[in-house]
Amino acid sequence: MGDLQTLEAGRAGLRSGDGCEPRDASDPAIASSWRSAWARHQGRSHAASGVPCQDQVLASTFPSGTTVGALADGAGSARWSHYGAEVALGAAAQLIEQQFDRIFRATNNLQTIRVELIDRLQSVLAQFAAGGLDVSASDRDRMGLPPHDSDPRLACEFQELASTLLLVAVKGERFVALHLGDGVLGVQALLRGGLAIARPLGRPDNGEHTNETTFVTSTNAADALRIYRGRLATKAQTISGFILMSDGPEASLYQKRAGMLAPACSKLIEACRSLPSDVMQVQLEATLRDVIVPRTHDDCSLVLMAAPDAVRGDPEG
Repeated sequence: MGDLQTLEAGRAGLRSGDGCEPRDASDPAIASSWRSAWARHQGRSHAASGVPCQDQVLASTFPSGTTVGALADGAGSARWSHYGAEVALGAAAQLIEQQFDRIFRATNNLQTIRVELIDRLQSVLAQFAAGGLDVSASDRDRMGLPPHDSDPRLACEFQELASTLLLVAVKGERFVALHLGDGVLGVQALLRGGLAIARPLGRPDNGEHTNETTFVTSTNAADALRIYRGRLATKAQTISGFILMSDGPEASLYQKRAGMLAPACSKLIEACRSLPSDVMQVQLEATLRDVIVPRTHDDCSLVLMAAPDAVRGDPEG
């Protein structure tokens, strides 16, 4: 595994005491950190069948000052994917925070890093599966499984934890982003002259069919993992925000034929930058529920990241 640090597999992902709990925004040390908002909502097909939302979202600022936003879309065909998505998010966030500098500086060893990252994530998921699942009471009732008292942990196969992964980490004047599977990873930039544009950084990775993609548990995950890196300060443009979406919101926020983001993406990022955090959370959840979810059958999740003051940057693959 090289110098990748050992992570603890746990369903909670990021927990108090792990060194990655979100910090108080009133702390002067992070007063200028990026702002974030996130939301997820059960899709119409899952609402009809009683299946819980399989998307998971995360946004956190680490004590190191690294801000991470991420989401994972659990595979519809994997019955425990909502648990796997949560574990994958927590593990990935910690890995990227620990390995940020190494990933950003990588030159001819980027494929080695891809393999190491996927190996570590798969190892965490395999350990989690081996320990058995502490399945919620609602899932047990829905699936007709034994109550917790008679069977506290249920057997789980590694592949039943399948999910995609989208992640952005910002540290100082730099960013690192990961994209595995479908969904869209977008960036907002202010061009020289003040023109603001939002464009895809990572487009959906689908197979021959729309509903095919690559998951963290896939055998080809290391080859399919896309890594983007960039500085947030160049003369060409100003990186002012990121948007991450699962495949559900694509019908509303991604113009598939043109391969472009919808204008609403910039509006969402600007709202994240300007509105109080509590107001933004309420509005984003309402937008997802009332505007985006009715246009798709899939679960929907969004993560927004906005710079308080634009810093210049240009992504590089």
